[in-house]
Amino acid sequence: MKRKSITREQLEQQLAGMRASLQDLEMCREALEKRKGEYQKLLETAPDAMVFVNRQGTIVLVNAQLEEIFGYGPGELVGRDLGCLIPERFRDKHQRLLAHYFEQPGSRPMGLIYEIYGLRKNGTDFPADISLSCLQMDDETVAAASVRDITERKQVEEKLEHNYHIQRVTSSVLKIALEPLTLDEQFDRILDLTLTIPHLALQSKGGICLVEEGTGDLVMKAVRGFGQSERPPCMRIAQGQCLCGKAVATGKVIFSNCLEEGHETDPLPFPHGHYCVPIVSGERTLGLVNVFVKEGHKRKESEEEFLVAIANTLAGIIERHRANQEKNLLQEQLMQAEKMVALGRLTANVAHEIRNPLTAVGGFARRLHKSAHLGSREKEYVEIMVSEVDRLEKILNNVLLISKGVELAKELHDIHLLLDEVLRLYEFLCRERSIVVTRTYRLAHPHILIDVERVREAVMNVVANAIDSMARGGGLLVSTGEENVGGQSFVDIAIRDSGEGIPEEQLKMIFEPFFTTKGPQRGTGLGLVLAKKVVEEHGGFIRVKSKVGEGTTLNLLFPAGPG
Repeated sequence: MKRKSITREQLEQQLAGMRASLQDLEMCREALEKRKGEYQKLLETAPDAMVFVNRQGTIVLVNAQLEEIFGYGPGELVGRDLGCLIPERFRDKHQRLLAHYFEQPGSRPMGLIYEIYGLRKNGTDFPADISLSCLQMDDETVAAASVRDITERKQVEEKLEHNYHIQRVTSSVLKIALEPLTLDEQFDRILDLTLTIPHLALQSKGGICLVEEGTGDLVMKAVRGFGQSERPPCMRIAQGQCLCGKAVATGKVIFSNCLEEGHETDPLPFPHGHYCVPIVSGERTLGLVNVFVKEGHKRKESEEEFLVAIANTLAGIIERHRANQEKNLLQEQLMQAEKMVALGRLTANVAHEIRNPLTAVGGFARRLHKSAHLGSREKEYVEIMVSEVDRLEKILNNVLLISKGVELAKELHDIHLLLDEVLRLYEFLCRERSIVVTRTYRLAHPHILIDVERVREAVMNVVANAIDSMARGGGLLVSTGEENVGGQSFVDIAIRDSGEGIPEEQLKMIFEPFFTTKGPQRGTGLGLVLAKKVVEEHGGFIRVKSKVGEGTTLNLLFPAGPG
C-alpha cells in the first residue's frame, strides 16, 4: 500500500492546528486549576467543616475546618478510610448507613434522625451534626458532608434539662413536706423523686439516714435501688466512719467518684461513687442524704446545690416532725396532768366519805366471817364481801398514792435481788399456768439508788400484767441492761411476755387511770399508772412495745447509780 504523501504546506497547517489545540488545552488546564483553586478557597471559607467521600468510604477531599475540628494536619486525611473519624462503637452501623446512602443518594439536613459522634485524632469523641449532599467529581459520585461540633449546644441543652428536672423535683419535695404523712413515708417519696434526676440516677441507688439520739450513730431510714439479691448499704454507721460518718461529723458535703475512697466498713461490691450530703439545722446535724453515682462521675456544682436544697428541706421536715411530737407529748402530758388533778380533787373530796363506811363494812364482814358456819351459804357470801372490800381498799390506796404521791426513801439496792424477790412471789402461779420464766441479767454493777418498796410494787404490777396476758401459757423474760439516752446512763429493766399483745390503738391509753384490757373483774386500770409514776419519780421513764399475737415488752429505765 502506498503511503499518501503530503506537501510541506499541508504539514505546516497540521502543525499550526496542533499548536492551537495545545494552546486551547493549556488554557483549559489553567482554567481548571483556577476553578479548583477557587473551589478550594470556597471550601476553606465555608462556615462548616467539609469532607468528601467516595462509594468505597475513602476520603477524597477535606477543608481546613474539618482538619482543625478532628485535630489533623494539612493533607493527613485525604486517601484514608472515613472510619478513622468515627468512634469504634458506631463504625459498623455507619458503614451500613453509607452503603444505603449511595444506593439512594440525595440531600439530608442536619440532626434529623441519628445521634452522631466524631472521633478526634487524640482519641476523644464529640457530638456532631451532619448534613449530606451528592455530587459528581471526575466521573465519580461522592458524598459531601458538612460537619458541626455541637458540644456547646449539647451542654446548654443538658443544663436546661437538668435545671428543669431539679425545679420539678424541688417543687414536688416542697409539696410532700406539707402533706400529712409520717416521717418514713416522706423520706421514701422524697428519695424516689431525688433519684429521678438524670445523671444523679445513673446508679438509681441512695438512702436517707438520721442521727440516733444518744449514740450519735447514723441509722438508715429509707433506702432505694437495692434488689433482693443485693446487699443494702450499712444500716448503722458510727460518726466519723466511712464517707457518710465523716460528712455528718464535719457537717460538709463529701464527694467520691470511685469505690476505693473512704470505705472502712462493708464496702459494696459494684463500682460507684457518692454524694454524701449532711442534713443540717442550725448547728446540729440531723442526718444524711447519700446518693450513689457511677464510678468516674464528675462532681457538678448544680448537682451539689440541688442535693443541699433537698437536705435543707429534709431538715425542715425533721424539725417540724419533732416539734409536732413534742407538741403531742406536751398535750398528752397536759391531759394526763389534768386527769391527775381531777383525780386528786375527787380523792380529796370523797376519800374520807368512802374510807370510813368501807372500814366499817370491812370490819363487820370479817367478824361475820369468823362467826359464820363453815360450808354455809352465809360463810360463802361473807367471803365474797371480805374479798370485795379488800379490793376496794387496794383501789383507794392506789388512787391516793397516784394523786398525792409519797416522799421517796431512796437507798442503794441490788436490782437483781429485787427482781428475784418479785419473781419468787409469782413462781407458783407461773408454774400453774405453764409459763416459763427466763432471767437475763447483764448489769455488771446492779446497785442503783431507789425506794425499794415503791419500785418493788411497780415491778410487781408489770409482772402481774404480763402473767395475766398469758392465760394459755408462754414465756416471761426479765432482763437488765444499760442504755445511754441523751448522754445519761440508765438501768433498763425489760419485762417481756409472749401473750396476746396490745392493739396499736390502745397503746396510747394503757397509762390512763382506770383503763384496762382485762375487764372490770380482773383489773382496775391503775397498775401501769402507778408503775409509770414510780419510775418517773425516780427520774426515769417507761417504754412499751407490743404487737398483737406476739406479746408485749415494757422497759423501766431508772437513772444508773454510782459506778
